[in-house]
Amino acid sequence: MKVKGIFEIKISQIEVIQGLLPRLHTHTIEEKVEEYKEAMSEGEQFPPIVVWDKGNGIYWLIDGMHRLLALKRLGKDTIKAEVVELADELEARILAIEKNMLHGIPLSREEKKELARLLYADGVEIEKLKRLFRVSERTIYNWVEGIRRRAKDEELKRRALELRKQGLSQQEVAERLGVSQRVISNWERESLAQPEKIAGSSNEKNSQLLTPDGTPTEEGFKALSEFIEEREEELRQKPFNDVVKDRSLRDILKFLNETVKKDFRRFIDDPYEKVRSYLQGMPPYDNLSVRARRIFFDKAQAVFEELKKEHEEKRKLESLVLEKAKEILLDPDYVFSTWKSLRFELSRRGVGISGHEELVDEILHQHADELLAVYKKIPEPTEDSLTEEEINKIKEEVKEEKDRWRREYKTREAVRRILREKGLRVVDSVVERTVKKVEELIRQEEWEKLEKIAEEIEQSMTDEEAERLREEYERTFGKKPQEQKKTKEKEKKEQSPPPIEDWYKNQLELLLMDMGIKLGWERTFQIVEEVFQKVREFSKNARRGW
Repeated sequence: MKVKGIFEIKISQIEVIQGLLPRLHTHTIEEKVEEYKEAMSEGEQFPPIVVWDKGNGIYWLIDGMHRLLALKRLGKDTIKAEVVELADELEARILAIEKNMLHGIPLSREEKKELARLLYADGVEIEKLKRLFRVSERTIYNWVEGIRRRAKDEELKRRALELRKQGLSQQEVAERLGVSQRVISNWERESLAQPEKIAGSSNEKNSQLLTPDGTPTEEGFKALSEFIEEREEELRQKPFNDVVKDRSLRDILKFLNETVKKDFRRFIDDPYEKVRSYLQGMPPYDNLSVRARRIFFDKAQAVFEELKKEHEEKRKLESLVLEKAKEILLDPDYVFSTWKSLRFELSRRGVGISGHEELVDEILHQHADELLAVYKKIPEPTEDSLTEEEINKIKEEVKEEKDRWRREYKTREAVRRILREKGLRVVDSVVERTVKKVEELIRQEEWEKLEKIAEEIEQSMTDEEAERLREEYERTFGKKPQEQKKTKEKEKKEQSPPPIEDWYKNQLELLLMDMGIKLGWERTFQIVEEVFQKVREFSKNARRGW
């Protein structure tokens, strides 16, 4: 890609090629266009759109559909655009996706999956797709599995037919390629029968019905139209898959079915007759004959109804998830960490999301800003959220409790109550630090009492008796808090680190123990021997020797 610069160009020179833009299902969002239009009318500045210079004063839009439409509606004739030079449509499609991932309205998971499949079919590597869509390598492999499997099957079929032409028997070919003899037989039968099934005349026998990337050709649409018209009565009684046996025609139908599902999702809130009337005149359906188109959309109505049902269920689930998630986020005792933990909390509180975990994660991510705004309505406490007076008051409430665990429990409850009363979120780390402070204050108070008693006793005792009593008490109850702290600091300073040899020995021992438990002792000893030999060889040339 080469950036030519940022220029003011005429809107009439910009062409929108839908095949290049990343959005497959939602396309433009009307609310966003109106939002941009209002902002622009008030003088707000937007970044330049991105266009591909196709020459002869023509530009293809790469990024900025909503900004372009907003300016059009304002009656503007020109727009500021970053003009780039690209090698081909594949590079343009990748750039459009990159721009969308940076700042655009997020693509749905279904759109990412479909785009990944299209790019993979065009030869884009798995590693690049992983970086482009910001998902794991495993996810990309799952998305493109159908294309990879189909390509593998086609390659196997091609090799099988070549080997058969070389004179090998079906059994020999099957053994060489690792498939059954029946598969080889079916491939041969398809290869011989395909021209007769596809074409109605000898001139069409060798017609190519699909392009290499799986898109139907004009001849493919024509062949499917003729088949549908010939089998109209049968198709009204049975599904397409029960009637269409030819592989190429099935692939064309699969292409149309996948495309119509995407289009149905765009207009899922509209009545079917309105959607049908609109789509029948749009590509790729307009490549079918009028009669075949009518039959196809008659059969597609069941698909539309099913998608509509799924959409309504998803909408209900989305409404439920958002409602319950907001309730959780407004609970002062809940501390947010990750979206996954929030999903677990939804499940723990009895929200029926079992089996829909991936969809729930998508809903939470889509509404992340909205949900975080709700969470921030209850601020988190700081070190100074509880005053010294409040901490002392808690100390007075709990100090009569002699059992330490019960006392700490009461302290925690008191701290949580105060935080809630102040409208703060109950964060465990703050609670525990306050419990520790209260315990230190109680111990300090006890020592002060003991020192007072000791002073009174010391007045009636000799110095030796008083010192003996103090030592006996410290052995029984420990030193006073300040002295304990000083003693620990002194011990820490006086502690010297272990010799370096001992440290390495301990680390090696821990590592070998862990390996033995996880890998088995026999394998561990083999590894140790291999490493020992390698280190021994290295040491012969090392400066310090062996």
